[in-house]
Amino acid sequence: MIYQFSPSELDYKTKCSRCFYLTKRKQLSLGDFPPPVFSSFDAAQQNYFRSKKVSDLTNELPEGKFLDKESIPGTIISKTLKDNKKRPFYLKGRPDLVIIFDNGSYGIIDFKTTNLSLDKAENYRNQLEAYAQIFTHPGELKTKTVPKLSPITEMGILQFYPHSISSHKDNFSNLKLQMQYSSLQRNEKEFYVLITELIDLLSKTKVPYYSMDCNLCKFSIKQAEFE
Repeated sequence: MIYQFSPSELDYKTKCSRCFYLTKRKQLSLGDFPPPVFSSFDAAQQNYFRSKKVSDLTNELPEGKFLDKESIPGTIISKTLKDNKKRPFYLKGRPDLVIIFDNGSYGIIDFKTTNLSLDKAENYRNQLEAYAQIFTHPGELKTKTVPKLSPITEMGILQFYPHSISSHKDNFSNLKLQMQYSSLQRNEKEFYVLITELIDLLSKTKVPYYSMDCNLCKFSIKQAEFE
């Protein structure tokens, strides 16, 4: 079996082994998708910054330019990769912004509308590393080839949080968002350890037991007490 992992599920969905197993092995949807408004935020942020200079986004990065949709497909996929036990898997996802710096290296930026927190940004490191792995080991889509981008020297999270409404007119308002950029260090070795652990988990024939650190598991246990 060749497992597919999306970058977005490698951070927040792996906290509960049971829920992750049921989602991937049994195709049991938890229905916990982010509200559509977050996708709308992402699209607006991408459209705005893609035409700007990198320094308009943050002064923490070297100068460069954002790659447009003609250069980077909306969906990207890796070739078949191997975990630390030589088992096959591949990655498939949709990056927010990709940068080519003036020195010829590349960077990957992801947008998050959330509370501003350096610690919280660190939770998305595996997600960004997954995108880096795709561009380092690109695969082919039905209609497009994913470009190989190397070296990828920068990864980061740009967090947005609603601050205030400055004005409104008719059916529109000007919403001010506070921004914070957090740079993330690449750790390829740790990433492949995680993938190996996940494939170990998904290779089991028995569903993992409930986790008391998972609210959904605790709810299921409490619900069973009343039956």
